[in-house]
Amino acid sequence: MQSDSLRKKIQWRWLTVAAVIAYGSVCWIASQPQAQARAEKGVHPIIVPGLKYLGNASCAGSECHSADKPKEQTGQMIGDEANIWAEADPHALAYETLGNKDSQKIAAALNLGKATDSSRCLSCHAMDAPPPQRGEKFAMNNAVGCESCHGPAEKWLEPHKKAGWTAEQRKSVGADGLLKQHGLIDTSNLSVRAHTCVACHLQIDRDLIDAGHPPLEFELYAYNYYVSKKPGKEYRVHWGDGLEPPKFWDAKLWAAGQAAAHEAASAQVEQWKTKGWETAEAQALADIYAGGLEIVKKHFGTDTAAEVDKAQLTAAKAVAAANELAALAPKAKDQIHRRIIAYGIAALTSSAYAEAGKELPDAFWDSYYAALEAADAAAFKEALGGMTAVASEIK
Repeated sequence: MQSDSLRKKIQWRWLTVAAVIAYGSVCWIASQPQAQARAEKGVHPIIVPGLKYLGNASCAGSECHSADKPKEQTGQMIGDEANIWAEADPHALAYETLGNKDSQKIAAALNLGKATDSSRCLSCHAMDAPPPQRGEKFAMNNAVGCESCHGPAEKWLEPHKKAGWTAEQRKSVGADGLLKQHGLIDTSNLSVRAHTCVACHLQIDRDLIDAGHPPLEFELYAYNYYVSKKPGKEYRVHWGDGLEPPKFWDAKLWAAGQAAAHEAASAQVEQWKTKGWETAEAQALADIYAGGLEIVKKHFGTDTAAEVDKAQLTAAKAVAAANELAALAPKAKDQIHRRIIAYGIAALTSSAYAEAGKELPDAFWDSYYAALEAADAAAFKEALGGMTAVASEIK
């Protein structure tokens, strides 16, 4: 288990979230057939058909998720999530950025009209639920709010107020049952969390990039803790993984993320092909995830996100995986690829040190940020050498 001080240190590190803050992405949603097709592939739909989206206001309140202080319930601290989201979570800014000059320029180039009205933008910058599914408190400017990731609250809002209800349902019907019976997306499930994230963080149309949208990237460990480069603002996650997260949690976050990211990146390659777009960039990204997934399969015994949680890991396996991931450095063609590799080494090394009851030294984080900022292959290789040297101290 990670020490409290290490987890706090990780969670308060700086983050580069350009894909969330500045733009967002376009993904497969909107119609019920599309949502169903994604669900059949194991990717939970962003728009859950047939249920009402009640808006962020339905989750607020001092007795709900806007309390001044959180309280312990079923093994985790809850109660102030809405406050943290509003004050320090980049997802809260997603809709607002559609009004900036960059977003307006992209919309104009593609004849989308106002970015704040275009479904191609709203699909990931807000909760673009069909009008019949919008409740009285629904508001588009809620951005990427509660129901964007947790599903429409119509059926689960009232019962989940009872302490322990969600945990009980999770045990009795599982993630699939929570979605089918209540419309609740169970993001405590690694596979569900990873696939929910990649739906927006790793699928985009080529014409949006050509119009000025930055390419997307994703790595679940880094996004789970908001660990990345310095954007000039400090962000906080509004969720937690329990007071005592499972052993090797960070490594499993990485592994599940690699599986989901490879699936999404590969689907993006095929999507671009069908539209006649150049796919070299998309294929290169998919190849990076493919390399990571091979390492997952070797050391976790699976290449599917749904099975990662069952993996029997050891600190030695985590360190070996970190070293093998560093060996992928020659395949990194740009800074996006380099960041994905560096994030993974951090996740694996973090888990190895946690299992050994040690905290990662500052020297590791110095090398980590050097890797994220490396301008060329030589600098990146040197920074990774610093990271893996620290990792290899765990036998």
